Amino acid sequence: MLKFDLLKTYPSFRFQGEIRLQGVCAVFGDSGAGKTSFVRALAGLDPQFSGFLDCQGKNWQSETVFIKTEKRKIGMVFQEPRLFPHLDVQANLQLACVKAKNSLYSVKQLAQELDFSALLSKKSHQLSGGQKQRVAIARAILTAPDLLIMDEPLSSLDQHSRELLLPFIKKLSQRIPILYISHSMQEVFYLAQQMILINQGSIEAIGSPHDLFLDANLSLVKHAHSGLLLSVDSLSWDPTFSLVQGCIDGQAVFLAQDKESSDKTLQIKVESKDVIIATEQLNLSSLQNCLRVKIEAIEPLSANSVLLTLTTGRQKLLAKITLKSVNELKLQKGQSVFAYIKALSILGDAL
Repeated sequence: MLKFDLLKTYPSFRFQGEIRLQGVCAVFGDSGAGKTSFVRALAGLDPQFSGFLDCQGKNWQSETVFIKTEKRKIGMVFQEPRLFPHLDVQANLQLACVKAKNSLYSVKQLAQELDFSALLSKKSHQLSGGQKQRVAIARAILTAPDLLIMDEPLSSLDQHSRELLLPFIKKLSQRIPILYISHSMQEVFYLAQQMILINQGSIEAIGSPHDLFLDANLSLVKHAHSGLLLSVDSLSWDPTFSLVQGCIDGQAVFLAQDKESSDKTLQIKVESKDVIIATEQLNLSSLQNCLRVKIEAIEPLSANSVLLTLTTGRQKLLAKITLKSVNELKLQKGQSVFAYIKALSILGDAL
């Protein structure tokens, strides 16, 4: 467990709560909400914070104790790679190895996993932004941390690096707990089992991403219209039309994909504006994906629009429709309707 109650008077911050140190815990909030200040306080990088901090039973901070950053066994990955420019990649990584014992990976293993084996003799100025960040992540792992903190590590990376790093980070979190700052809903839903929501300098809520994004009482409600992610399983490939057929809670959906994939499950993003509600099935329509759903909640978004929370069984999706449509269709909580999806994107494409 990570337990904390950290206070700073100017500018004013108060971070109080506790989380399980297991898997990925996302730290989410608007720009300026206090996400970076929160993780800097956890890492001991801002001594102006008072209070207490306990990590896995170890007292890192209290009225009489302040453990320095280098003694907290935290690996840090920032938005900027911060490599030593006068050293090549191999030397940058060897510095991390000198400081740590019993690292889970060797330099060679990480170079293969993160696709920079051919770059070990290169200086940092010869690398692309994505290559530098992959090396920076490897360097943090080689320090053998008890906790890895990643501050928006993919925010400015190319598509290849993002597609390579996201599955690796998810796999890595099974061995090293990760605090992952992000402003991307897609990254949060893909990676995180729990989430800390920060709003206006304090922790507003802690819970699973799905639960928090569906809570109309939280500041996240302004993000809700951008939709949620759904898991698709039971995948099969249709080479005739270049489609993947899968199931969402036992209901068939079709996904456009250029080639067959070896994945057993996929995640798709469905924008709330791309969901059409019907009380009866439509005939002779070009809409390929239709789910039988139940209306779980109807929440006002503005004077003329509402947000429907729909359940497929185990999963939920959102639909943004007009208040006029709600009245004309006589929609009610608990009602079964058909949700037609105009467009959806596989997670890798959405990122």
